[in-house]
Amino acid sequence: MERDPFAEIAEFYDLDFEDFHDDASFYERLVELHGQRVLELGIGTGRIATPLAEAGAKVTGVDVSAGMLEVARERAGGLPITFVEGDIRAVKLRGKFDIVIAPLGTLQHMETPSDFVAALETMARHLAEGGIAVIDVESPVPDDFDPSPQPVIQHWTKPWRDGRVTKLVSVDAIPSEGTKEVTWHYDIAAADGGLRRVTSVFPLRTFTSPEIELGARLAGLRIAARFGDYEFGPYFDGAERLIVILQREDDEVGYVYGEDAIPEDERGLRDGAGEDEA
Repeated sequence: MERDPFAEIAEFYDLDFEDFHDDASFYERLVELHGQRVLELGIGTGRIATPLAEAGAKVTGVDVSAGMLEVARERAGGLPITFVEGDIRAVKLRGKFDIVIAPLGTLQHMETPSDFVAALETMARHLAEGGIAVIDVESPVPDDFDPSPQPVIQHWTKPWRDGRVTKLVSVDAIPSEGTKEVTWHYDIAAADGGLRRVTSVFPLRTFTSPEIELGARLAGLRIAARFGDYEFGPYFDGAERLIVILQREDDEVGYVYGEDAIPEDERGLRDGAGEDEA
């Protein structure tokens, strides 16, 4: 297995998402609709798997990063989550799942179209009859197709172990490859005055909806719905997220996500929810 690209930054990863819970609530709603057997590809530090397990879901999580899995196990405590260290392009597990998810840009780490299709084949391989697969990626923006050099941006500074850590990010688009090179710098100021920098550099793929549809068809899947947010709102140009729900092509079950997917206290506040493309 290749060197763990996230080993050095695993301990800082959750600082990005300590106040972000929107997508976890989204997956909790899908579990209520489709079933409790969940496979998460790219479980990371367990940010989503843990609340799902707390709500009663039976979660299996796969990640290539041993460092991330170590943090996830600590977060989960004694919750019945199954952790698997493996490559989401090739992993083969026993059993089928009601829901297979690849949250918050997981599949953007697939460097080539072949890698992407292989990950989708993993999703299809593990779907139970009537099950759904969920992909959540960044919606394309103009900067994804602009090869001009971009500045380093300071994202945040936060307390950490009696000191502080500052995250700086640079993103350089490579439009000819449909990717961007992302650099994360974590500058750590220790309580004793020591300074050090931890850096991670990795590619992220940019996806459009038609590319996802084509990859899904090659993997034996089809689009059931698309959303632009975690409240089951319709996808549109300018949306922050591109969330796609897939089903097996040989599965006759279709899905229409309307009021059943929206909590009662939010009904009437929205004009629409998703689109049925099955």
